[in-house]
Amino acid sequence: MKQVTDAPWRVVGKMIRALDRVFGGAARDRRRKPPDVLDSLMRTILSQNTTDENRDRAYERLRERFPTWEAVMEARPGEVKDAIRVAGLANQKGPNMQAFLRWLKSKRGELSLDFIRDLPEDRAIRTLTRHRGVGIKTAYIVLAFACDMDLCAVDTHVHRILRRVGIIDEGCSREKAHTELAPLIPKGKARAFHVNLIDFGKTICTARNPACETCPIARMCRYYQMGRKG
Repeated sequence: MKQVTDAPWRVVGKMIRALDRVFGGAARDRRRKPPDVLDSLMRTILSQNTTDENRDRAYERLRERFPTWEAVMEARPGEVKDAIRVAGLANQKGPNMQAFLRWLKSKRGELSLDFIRDLPEDRAIRTLTRHRGVGIKTAYIVLAFACDMDLCAVDTHVHRILRRVGIIDEGCSREKAHTELAPLIPKGKARAFHVNLIDFGKTICTARNPACETCPIARMCRYYQMGRKG
């Protein structure tokens, strides 16, 4: 059941303002320095189904062993898997990373993803998601933070919050949530909204025992209202 007390786009607008007052994602976003696009993609692939700490450890070990993406591309698959094993799913992530690098070299003649900054948003998304191991969440993260595109990726935290508030249906998948949420976000607000939602999901709207009584958006949240009625 969706939120019915107000239009979804209006609720999202209220969420954006309330969460930014608490977490300050918009100000942090203005100070952000975009990373290299290919570096961002490789790091984001490593981040799938693991913690930020393990992602960073895997990335550092990979770059220590193979200082360039050319070296990663040409390495034996087992060596790449071994370097990133701490991030988990190394048997999938390693081959996916190497396959993408080989495609990029054959397509562009160099290991640079900078060209994707100049593509229209929908084409950039299609270009990335055609590759194994690069889903829509990964594409959104890379395009938002490395290419300054106005996108809000839906990860576990964001998906949980959207369902609880009532922005999306309970059965809406994470993939579908990207397309349902996008038109509800005011222009220029998506990236900071994502950052604030992540912080909110980690500290207040947690998977277990959410701190509803101190929640800045409790009044607009279906989960909270239903709990009070129950």
